Amino acid sequence: MRAATVAVVAVGLALALALGVDQGFDTTSITILVLIALVGALAIAAAGKFEGQRVAPARCAECNGVISPNAPYCKHCGERQSDRF
Repeated sequence: MRAATVAVVAVGLALALALGVDQGFDTTSITILVLIALVGALAIAAAGKFEGQRVAPARCAECNGVISPNAPYCKHCGERQSDRF
């Protein structure tokens, strides 16, 4: 996921630079280039932080229904999920 994010950011920066060189840089194009770089840096950081983190659903001990791992009660049968709290 992180490699794909880096690739998208790199393509965006390269395209913005190419258009800027071709058509000349002005205040708007420099602002857009800086924004692409900042948003790209944030996207790369976020992709790295959440890489490999997956949250699997839990099962209710009473009815075996699929519930959130943080749910205090089963949404199917209403049983309290006290073993996790």
